[in-house]
Amino acid sequence: MDRQEAIRLFVAVEMSAAIRSSLTELRFHFPDLKWTPPDNLHLTLRFIGSVSEASAATVQQALHGIRHGAFRLTVGGLGLFCRKTGGVVWAGVHEEPALRKLKRQVDEALYCSAGLSLPGESFSPHVTLTRLKKAPPPALKTPVREKSGESFGEMPVTSFTLFRSYLHRSGAIHEPVERYALVPENPRLGE
Repeated sequence: MDRQEAIRLFVAVEMSAAIRSSLTELRFHFPDLKWTPPDNLHLTLRFIGSVSEASAATVQQALHGIRHGAFRLTVGGLGLFCRKTGGVVWAGVHEEPALRKLKRQVDEALYCSAGLSLPGESFSPHVTLTRLKKAPPPALKTPVREKSGESFGEMPVTSFTLFRSYLHRSGAIHEPVERYALVPENPRLGE
C-alpha cells in the first residue's frame, strides 16, 4: 500500500464535555506527565490501523449498518498498564452489557460488511490519559492507586465515531470522519 494513500482509522465513543473536564483536572495531581489533549479523550471500540482510501470508504459505509440503542456510560477510577518499554495511565469505564454489544456489532460490521481481517483482542474499556515512553516509575503507582475509586461522571452514549488519526512528533491528531447516531431508547437520555 502506498504510504500517501494509507489512512489510519479507529472507531470510538467520544467523551462528553463534563467527563473531559473532570479527567483534565487530574493533570494537577500528576504535573510531570504529558497528558492526552482533552479533545482526544475517547473510548476505543476498535483500532483499525492503516487502510487504503477504498477500504476507508467501505469501512465508513459498513458502520451505517449498525443498529444499537443509546445507553449510559460511567467513567471512574484510575489504573496503570505497565510494560518494560512504557505504560499507560487510564481512566476506567464501568462494564455495561450495551457497551460490549456495541463493540461486538462494530467488529461484525468491519469483518462481515467491510471484509477486514481483525486481530483477536481482549476488550478492556478505558480512556487513555497519558502514554509513558519508559516503564512507569514506582512513585507513580501510589497517586494512581489513591484515585482508583474516584468517579469522573456518567454520560449518555448517543453515537459512536469513525476517526482518522494523524501521527505527529507532538502527538496524534484525531479527526472525526463520521458520527453514527444510536437509536434513542429513552427520550430523557440526552438530558
